[in-house]
Amino acid sequence: MIKLDHIEEQIENALAEKDVKKLRNISKETQFVDFAEAMEQFESKKVLKIFRLLEIEEAAEIFTYLNSEDQEYIIEAFTNTEIQEILDELYTDDIIDLIDEMRIEVVKKILKATTKDVRKELNNILKYKEHTAGAIMSINFTELKADNTVEMAIKAIKRRHDEYDEIDDLFIIDEQNKLLGWIELKQLLINEQSTKLGDIMNTKLINVNVEMDQEEVANYFKRYDINTLPVVNKNQELVGIITVDDVIDVLVEESTEDIQNFAGIDADDVDSDYFETNIYKMYKSRVIWLSILLLIGIITHVIMILMFNLVPGLNDLEKGKEIIMMLPILIVVAGISGNIANQSSLMMIRSLALNQVHKKEIKNILGKELVVGALLGITLAFINVIRLLIIYAVQDNGSISSTSWMIILFSTLGILVVAILANLLGILLPLVLKKLKKDPTIASSPLITSLVDIMCVLVFIGFALIIV
Repeated sequence: MIKLDHIEEQIENALAEKDVKKLRNISKETQFVDFAEAMEQFESKKVLKIFRLLEIEEAAEIFTYLNSEDQEYIIEAFTNTEIQEILDELYTDDIIDLIDEMRIEVVKKILKATTKDVRKELNNILKYKEHTAGAIMSINFTELKADNTVEMAIKAIKRRHDEYDEIDDLFIIDEQNKLLGWIELKQLLINEQSTKLGDIMNTKLINVNVEMDQEEVANYFKRYDINTLPVVNKNQELVGIITVDDVIDVLVEESTEDIQNFAGIDADDVDSDYFETNIYKMYKSRVIWLSILLLIGIITHVIMILMFNLVPGLNDLEKGKEIIMMLPILIVVAGISGNIANQSSLMMIRSLALNQVHKKEIKNILGKELVVGALLGITLAFINVIRLLIIYAVQDNGSISSTSWMIILFSTLGILVVAILANLLGILLPLVLKKLKKDPTIASSPLITSLVDIMCVLVFIGFALIIV
């Protein structure tokens, strides 16, 4: 397999030499997904320049693999005629995937550039609920009648093959469009041309309803080891097909959601693509569980105070009392900071695994995570002030000593600093390992947690020594 940096270099050289033919040859000789990923290493303006120089067939294929940011940039720069040329090369389900990821203004421009027939096809899919079989199916499929002969079927496929998403599996319907059976393409080659499809079709049907959840649909592919799955409505009428490549996308999406939920990230608030999730969504998806953990930390804090009270003379210390008061806060914050780092690390490792991170975006990543870390730190710092006020007020019978106020101040600053650093550490460690050509998953929970613990001790004990 050709390395992406080599493809990137070839594209760069072709542009420098202003050799359009060379650039087009590269696009034809390279896998479309690899060419698209190499393009994404450039700034959006250069991506647009490259895209305009490609032949329309290759350009349309490559377009489906570009990230949504570059896709939007191209659509906004293109005229309606240019957009229509691209859309004419795409199947309906590819267009659906395209508009699902875009802002409403860009979607309107795409729909304006489509023909009336295409808009009708799009509406037939968009009417189904998200994450259902109907929402991920393709309506570009081969349908034949039971009384058709093999010869008629072959002629129909030759005549309209460009309109079909895939032709390996052919579906047989009756006059009311109800699904009767299916045959494989190879059966058309091994049977006599006069043979009727109804005589050779397979009536052992595996199909799903349009309302079935996409995760259940994926289980059908795993259970029955199939490449294509017909989709029917409540009247058993054939309305679409789902292909294995659509299901792979579903499996990736579902596994990403499971991983996010496992790490305490609300998967409903984040997109599967790291760069599709804005700062507010990222903050919202993580802050709830972190806040709950900090509040639960009150129990740990109270238990430690009670244990300290059992140690003779510990509360009568003239020096070092501040360090002892910091210890319960340190333990609670170390656990929460470990979760912050694990959350950001998990999101970055997953993004790297899905090839969503490119070198031109590293600065954006760090800036984004700096803001998210600060927002999390401010929220947790505010909660920390409230919880410590309650704990110390109860402990000191309603009055809060000057020492307690100092502890509140410096522990709150400590939480803010540690939250920002932990978030950046969780992002940077997988990126550094990737740069060193090591497996980013090495930055797993035990390593991240240990590093964060060290950082928390340095920050909190450092602040405690300032107070002393």
